[in-house]
Amino acid sequence: MINRKLYVKTMFYGTLLACSGNAFASHHFESAAVLQDATINQLDNYVFQSSRADSTSFIMDINPSPNDLPGGVFKPGALYNIHISDDAKFKTGHTFSLIFDDKGGYTVYEVSSPNAPVGTKGEEIGKGGMSQSSQLSNGVKVWAGVVKDPFFGNSPGLHILRQQLAKGTYDPNLWTSVKGKNIFTGRKCGAIVLDIPNKMLGKRIEVFMTTAVENDKNWRQVQYSALPLFSHSMLFENEALKKEHNKSRPDNSEDMKNFVSARTARASSFAHSQKEPQVYGDKVANMLVPDVITYNVGTPAKFSASSINGRSLSDDAMSEMLTLLLGQPTDQHIKNQKLYMKDFPYLIPSSLK
Repeated sequence: MINRKLYVKTMFYGTLLACSGNAFASHHFESAAVLQDATINQLDNYVFQSSRADSTSFIMDINPSPNDLPGGVFKPGALYNIHISDDAKFKTGHTFSLIFDDKGGYTVYEVSSPNAPVGTKGEEIGKGGMSQSSQLSNGVKVWAGVVKDPFFGNSPGLHILRQQLAKGTYDPNLWTSVKGKNIFTGRKCGAIVLDIPNKMLGKRIEVFMTTAVENDKNWRQVQYSALPLFSHSMLFENEALKKEHNKSRPDNSEDMKNFVSARTARASSFAHSQKEPQVYGDKVANMLVPDVITYNVGTPAKFSASSINGRSLSDDAMSEMLTLLLGQPTDQHIKNQKLYMKDFPYLIPSSLK
């Protein structure tokens, strides 16, 4: 199976940053650990109103190539963390963590902090099994297993975009001039889904997700993610920045704004979309840094180029990120397969058989 991020997201955002004239990297991975082990490779994150009126849903997609071997979906012993802050300084809130065994059973932990040191587990609050819903005593609902990958992207269009930006040009008509094909059709991934009662959350939350592994009794954060495609669009060709981003937390990422601004200014210049590309770059940087999903609890989620209020499963994240990067409305013209459901666990469970 072709690695999801290795194949299309690499081409996509390596393409967008081709304006620098540098050679494309052969993969997108930010750390050696993730490169070697797909089970700790974070894919997509979602935050939206639960089907239960009094709860909010959080989804962490993991592993573009799950298999039915022991530990083939989630890495045994690794920490999969969903960080939820009730304030913009990341002082109050929660972190919910799952640790799996080699048979897919998991233990859920909660820390009363959104930004505790790497490896902090907190209090055990429940257990569960693969592809089974678990209702915990605090009202939190949990599901983990293999699902049909809900992501979608225009591969032929991205190939043309790569060629155009490499030459210092951009034709917005390219998206309708090709017959788009979604290469994610039929693909599967791992997913962790939490439904958390709103009474446990602030009115406005800031969400990010991390994975961590333990070596010689020392915990190490191996990946960080929040906004869709952030690291691939803004940091792709800079190995040092990618490593720093994956080791970072939102409260120490202010310096990232300069790099995000420069990337966006450069791409929008090729698109000739902004009279003042650097001013536009600064605007986008202020919107995307720190790299968190902001959500007003209890409201309809919508991730767009104009504002971030969670991310729903129906949002076209690639088009919105293209719009932000290029500085003009951009529709990738790929049909959403709508591989999701109205009710928990929202994603469509799938078998590896």
